[in-house]
Amino acid sequence: MEPNPFVSTKEPATLADIQAIEQEYHFTLPEDYKAHLLVHNGGWPTRKIFLQQNEDGSQTAQKISDFKSVKHGPSKLERSLGLLHDQLHPHLVPFGSETGGDLFTLSVGPEDYGSVYYISHEAYKPPKKKERQLPRQYGKGVSLLASSFTAFMAGLVAGQAS
Repeated sequence: MEPNPFVSTKEPATLADIQAIEQEYHFTLPEDYKAHLLVHNGGWPTRKIFLQQNEDGSQTAQKISDFKSVKHGPSKLERSLGLLHDQLHPHLVPFGSETGGDLFTLSVGPEDYGSVYYISHEAYKPPKKKERQLPRQYGKGVSLLASSFTAFMAGLVAGQAS
């Protein structure tokens, strides 16, 4: 597949910037996502629609309008982690958002490490405090999009979300 150019990116993140986040929040980001941040820090891709496969065989178009940047810019990963730490399961890291407030997250949990999830803010109900300690108890309104960040990026297509 041909490259998916990013626009409005910030100064590239450094490995030290990424490691500082990992140390502060006690997780390790997937290597494919770190490699992305070292080249494309924030911004948005030209192809930004991900076709989510539903259980009934239909598809839902999910549009990512913003990738979080590290250290630079207004939409920083660090800020999102700080603001959402008591609302998201600790294994989910918000890496992007949709214009209406929905989130794209990466799992850093051992059972589904690197998987990409979509959180619909209208349907989302955070996991209860004791559920936050359990693997893959991410709350209502969270759906799996891809098994890895690489698979998510490869699945982005041009078009309009419905």
